[in-house]
Amino acid sequence: MQADLRPVVVGVDDSPGSAAALTWASADAATRPAPLRIVCAYQWLPSYLPLPGVTIAPELDAGQMRRTAQGIIGRAIERVGAPDPQRAEIRVSGDAVEGRAASVLVAASEDAALVVLGSRHLGAVGSAVLGSVGAAVAARAACPVVVVRGPAGDPVEDARVIVGVDGTDAADDVLRFAFSYASRHRVGLQAVLCWRPDPLATMIWRPEPPVPIQAEARLSEILAGWREQFPEVVVHQVVIRDHPVAGLVAASSAQQLLVVGSRTKQAMLGTLLGSVSQGVLHHATCPVAVLPTG
Repeated sequence: MQADLRPVVVGVDDSPGSAAALTWASADAATRPAPLRIVCAYQWLPSYLPLPGVTIAPELDAGQMRRTAQGIIGRAIERVGAPDPQRAEIRVSGDAVEGRAASVLVAASEDAALVVLGSRHLGAVGSAVLGSVGAAVAARAACPVVVVRGPAGDPVEDARVIVGVDGTDAADDVLRFAFSYASRHRVGLQAVLCWRPDPLATMIWRPEPPVPIQAEARLSEILAGWREQFPEVVVHQVVIRDHPVAGLVAASSAQQLLVVGSRTKQAMLGTLLGSVSQGVLHHATCPVAVLPTG
């Protein structure tokens, strides 16, 4: 396989979610193969107001912040550098970069193959809470972004790549990423098309009608070319009557990776994630890849 010159960028700090992101990113970089760039953003904001005639040396505090970030980078590099006979060696570098974490990682995405982030907290109902950095980077990055929402499923237990298909031309980038990942990691792939649910059936007024044959045929048509391009990938397809967020979150439980596209929309205060990608990032329990599609 030809090496990818663009790095896999992983954002790290001192949180457990960051450690999970580092593990995921290093494993994926080894399969490409591509260099791994570890980035720790730090920002120092003075906690005082300047007073006339008072001299303070803020560079000491700023320097401490920088050294702390460099220490995090050093420990991360040591962890990746640990020998692993199951994984190819990869070139690893690290940078402590001053600035807001989201802005630093969005800038790094300009020449990256992938940006990987962790998720900070687990909510009371078992669903991880997406941090503001993850949402901002996923919305504004120039490359695919993976947020490690939870542990990936075990391939031995038939854990697959789940990819959401919406039947539009934008699905090509999403499917290319999903098939490539499945091929490199030697796992199966399940393409999910969420058909509109029947409200009356939901309210138990009548049985839910079967999914239209046209929807099944359309999904088969969309996947045909990708099956030919990646014959080594075992492909499953399913059309379900459910809202996209609920359907994809349910389908991705205990799976390897959930891949979705994000149609972003401009707003006065910045770029916002599309409703589906935002929804799965808040509720999925496995790693989620978000592809910019428009």
